[in-house]
Amino acid sequence: MQVTEVASVSPGRMFGAGMAHLLIGLTWSIGPIVGFFADTGEAKAQVRPEVVAIVVILWPLGIPILLRGVALLQQSLGEAGYFRASTEGLELRLGAPSLYTRLIGLVPQIRAVPANPDSFALRFPEEGVRSEAGGYIHRFGWQQIASFELNPFALVIELRSGARLLLRRFYFTEGPLVVGRRLTEITQRLRATNPLPNA
Repeated sequence: MQVTEVASVSPGRMFGAGMAHLLIGLTWSIGPIVGFFADTGEAKAQVRPEVVAIVVILWPLGIPILLRGVALLQQSLGEAGYFRASTEGLELRLGAPSLYTRLIGLVPQIRAVPANPDSFALRFPEEGVRSEAGGYIHRFGWQQIASFELNPFALVIELRSGARLLLRRFYFTEGPLVVGRRLTEITQRLRATNPLPNA
């Protein structure tokens, strides 16, 4: 079976993205609380109720950002990932079970919104993603894939079932446009030697 590397998974970029998520999550979650208690009594009295309400409503958003950062850091230090193509389809080792994954599982999901590699298995269990050695293995046959969506920041793999996998640029050494062009070249080459069903 002919196997081709589609993109090189970058632990360094994942580590950097994880640190950024971690710092943003900490600032978002802890910053307002620290600021509130650091204010003097007079300053607290001058804070408008609307501002307090906005902070209270938005404060929980920092928790998933923080946990996402922790998950990315763990993955960057764990077993190396990969993104490969073969005559059978695409295979990726990306994402892993984590506290972030458990938290996302508690939130109502909108199917049209793409899932990142950490939450894809939980949101779309029918796609058969499996957990192996602490990481997720995503396998998509060519007949399962409906399209690829590209922009300068991410690649989205859309399946015929409606499931969508979001691959942000920090996962790979190459940018999404380079990965997309490589996918096009690979599928054209595979079609020439091994006709792909409904690809």
